[in-house]
Amino acid sequence: MDSNLLNKANSTIELDSSIIKIIILTSVGLISALCFGYFLKLFILESQPYFLLFSFLAVIGFLALYLLDIFFIKTIWLTNLIVFLEMLAFLAPFYDRLSMIIGLASLIGFLLLVWGIYSGRNELEDRLKIKFWEVSKKSLPKAITGLALIATIVSVGFFSLEENNFFISKPVFEKGVSSLFNFDLVQNFLPGFNLSLPVEDLIKNIAINQIEGNSELKILPSSAKAALINQTVKELKNKISDFISMPLNLKAKASEALYEIMVKKISQSPENNKSLVLIIIAVLIFLTIISLSWLIRFIATCPAYIIYEICLALGFSTIMMENKSKEIIVLK
Repeated sequence: MDSNLLNKANSTIELDSSIIKIIILTSVGLISALCFGYFLKLFILESQPYFLLFSFLAVIGFLALYLLDIFFIKTIWLTNLIVFLEMLAFLAPFYDRLSMIIGLASLIGFLLLVWGIYSGRNELEDRLKIKFWEVSKKSLPKAITGLALIATIVSVGFFSLEENNFFISKPVFEKGVSSLFNFDLVQNFLPGFNLSLPVEDLIKNIAINQIEGNSELKILPSSAKAALINQTVKELKNKISDFISMPLNLKAKASEALYEIMVKKISQSPENNKSLVLIIIAVLIFLTIISLSWLIRFIATCPAYIIYEICLALGFSTIMMENKSKEIIVLK
């Protein structure tokens, strides 16, 4: 009985006999890739957080199915073809933005996805028992890197650095930069640095902190300290105005003033500087995604593992023992 089972496994282990099930997996993967690209484009164009959430859920679904393909589909060329079609599905919403750089990024991303599949398969072949999470650990980081690269390049392609059409809106910038400076770690280095204050009040806070932080100046009489603060405030205003080469709007909220300065300086810079800014933005986006790679992998692996177990329980798939021999070298 066991011998018959092993012989059956040997004859079918490398074959994809259930075409219908493969079509189902492929179709869901293509839909996930298409939704990932579609909602990412909507987020870039409209800056609505829920579009980013939908895009994230779609890419989690894509990664979960990508991982399951490593287990369920045995034919290498077929798996590579599926990944290629999924890549086209992701790019479909960006048909009007395709360029040489996006094509190159897509090629690199595709190769990383294929590398992830091969890494996962090697992990499966090197073990006697299937270790789902180990396969995920080997394959998904490469896939996430590939997707991060493509998503970054595609996104930056939409960015405009022109003053009347800047890629990031004022409300989004204000919310993001204000949240950043509210972190305790930042406040430890920059106490009182509150971008919700008017520029004049913020500069005054900086001057007060400079004086209070100096033990020699701290013991000065109140009148002398007030005069020193006023002098420091005046010097800071002049230094900032000279640095940005434009007058300060002292009554504006600091975050608004910072946004206006950034937009004006970047939009009026030479084209080569603008290209450098876009490269820096792309690197920051890419590194941000990569820094979350372990979390994305964990989130994607959880539903993949649940689907994997459900498939086994419902008979969609089954675990079979493989009986094979291979050559080895030993010392005589």
